[in-house]
Parts: sequence; C-alpha cells; structure tokens
Amino acid sequence: MLTTNHKKVAALVALGLLWVGILVWEWGTMKEPVRVPLTNVSGLVSAARTTSGTAEGVHVQLDLLAATRTQREMTFTPPRNIFALLRPDDSGAADAYQPEVNVGSEQALRQQSALEGLALFRYLGFVRMEEQSRKKGEMVVLTKKDDLHVVRAGETVEDDVVVKAITQESVTLQDRQAHVEYTVLLSDNASVPP
Repeated sequence: MLTTNHKKVAALVALGLLWVGILVWEWGTMKEPVRVPLTNVSGLVSAARTTSGTAEGVHVQLDLLAATRTQREMTFTPPRNIFALLRPDDSGAADAYQPEVNVGSEQALRQQSALEGLALFRYLGFVRMEEQSRKKGEMVVLTKKDDLHVVRAGETVEDDVVVKAITQESVTLQDRQAHVEYTVLLSDNASVPP
C-alpha cells in the first residue's frame, strides 16, 4: 500500500519526467535561426558608396576648408581681469575717450576743466539685477577719488554731471554746464580705494 509520502514522491517524479520529455521534444524540433544581412527598413535609403578611385566620387568643399583656415589663424586675446588690483603707476588716461576741444576761448577753458573733472571718474562694474529691477534701468558702479556712486542712466552723479548712457563696457557722462560728454571705459584693474 502506498502512503501519502509515497504518493507525493511519485507525483513529483512523474511531473519531472513530463518536463524533461517536453524539453527534449522542443530541443529536437527547434530550427537553426535564419541569418539575414541587415538592411535599412525605415528612413532614407543611403546611396551605395563606390569603392573605385574615380575623381567623380570625391568632392572637396574649398569654401569650408578656407573658412576653417581663417578660424585657425585668428589670434586669441585673453579676457581682461576686472578684479585685478589698481597699480599706482596707472593713470587710467588711456582708458577714456578724449574729445577735441578748441583751445583759446573761455568756453574751451571751461570745457577743458570739465573734462579734467570727468576724467577722475572710474567705471568699476555693471550691476546685474532681477527682471523687475532691470525695467527701471541698468546700474553701474562709478568712483571719483574716495566717493562711490551706484547710478542709472539719466541720474545726476554730482553737481552737474549726468549719466548719459550705460553699456557693459563704458559709461558716457555729460557735464551740463560745459556741454561736454566724456566716455569712461570699464577699468582693467578696478578696485575700490581704501
């Protein structure tokens, strides 16, 4: 007589033999996969490339070659350091635009003294702001001797000096009494005096 454990073992052996039989049958009926070369099924069909050394197959784009040559020959200028310390031998006069003045008349003397006063200004930096504040106008930082000014275009810096125009590279100042404009370039070695 078969006990419960014997029945379980017999069922397990029968299932195992069934699985082994199915695996052998599948293995015997399985075919070798078909080997097919890859082809372009979707997208643009590429033209077959010829391997012959004919002159028609090779095309050199001379204009593109000349453009890359000029790019390689361009000189690279390193960016200036706006955070470098101010050297004592630097007067900064080379940074500013000097307009021509008719020497000899009283008006010319007034304009010359106004230009000398405007030449004392140094452009230290351009202030970047959020979108809401930017609508009011761009802001710059100017110094004159020990005075620090943060101004927008149209504002008066001191007495009769008005900020006429602001760019990231320069600030145009105007003396209202002498009717003289002076452009102050961004200082290469901008620093706030102690």
